[in-house]
Amino acid sequence: MTKNNLFEGPWLITSDLDGTLLDHHDYSHAPVDRLLLQLEQRQVPVILNSSKTFAEMLELRRQLHNEHPFIVENGSAIFIPANYFPARPETARKRNNFWLIETGLPREQLRAFLRADATEYGAPYLSFSAATCEEIVAATGLTEQQALAAQNRDYSEPLLWLGTREEKRSFTTRAAAAGLSTLQGGRFLHLLGPTDKGAATLALLDCYRKYRHTDYRLIAAGDSPNDLDMLKLADIAVIIRAPHRPPPQLAASDKRRVIISDAIGPAGWREVVGQLFS
Repeated sequence: MTKNNLFEGPWLITSDLDGTLLDHHDYSHAPVDRLLLQLEQRQVPVILNSSKTFAEMLELRRQLHNEHPFIVENGSAIFIPANYFPARPETARKRNNFWLIETGLPREQLRAFLRADATEYGAPYLSFSAATCEEIVAATGLTEQQALAAQNRDYSEPLLWLGTREEKRSFTTRAAAAGLSTLQGGRFLHLLGPTDKGAATLALLDCYRKYRHTDYRLIAAGDSPNDLDMLKLADIAVIIRAPHRPPPQLAASDKRRVIISDAIGPAGWREVVGQLFS
């Protein structure tokens, strides 16, 4: 793959996790470990951008040796290490050792909507807040400890849909009328506030450009429809192939290059990103 004007940097990479940087089944990141180290040595920040919670992200950042900002719960909040930029970003507040920018709604507001909606229309789904740890383990393949971290959410509610497609369409229409968003991930329908991975990515990209005085360009990587809002913002959109569904559709443009991996999951991430930075 040859470099041209489109590949002039400097670059930020924002990446989904499950099915993209992590294996969809066993959550392994072994195929990308060496490449992530190389990117770190080249000072290319990799921003983790996922439906996962703050607690889950802390553990994954430790495993991946990643000390950059990260985005949780499908764009609902941005966490920036407290000393990462020379000043506190506007609208941010302190949480532990991070600056926190909230772009979503508190989970209790989402649960209130679900309670009212279920009273009138029923609940053909398993919600994380109502599920037992054992049910989450069975639905996700996570360990018990990982399932507890996944259940400890602040801004979103994953729903394992058990009803019909028509019931799902009706539910998403009612959620939109209430000012909420729904995103279909690899396994779950996520209910959240009026935000998405793309909006949070843009807010964080603005912080990089403002506080590092650098016109960063963006590579985004994802594997499912709930990544499209993030992928649409990218100069280079990397779509990671999944084993059991077609890649999400995104058109190339004069300003956007779209690359679909041949390999699946983290092997596909290594394939495409490794070639871009070879």
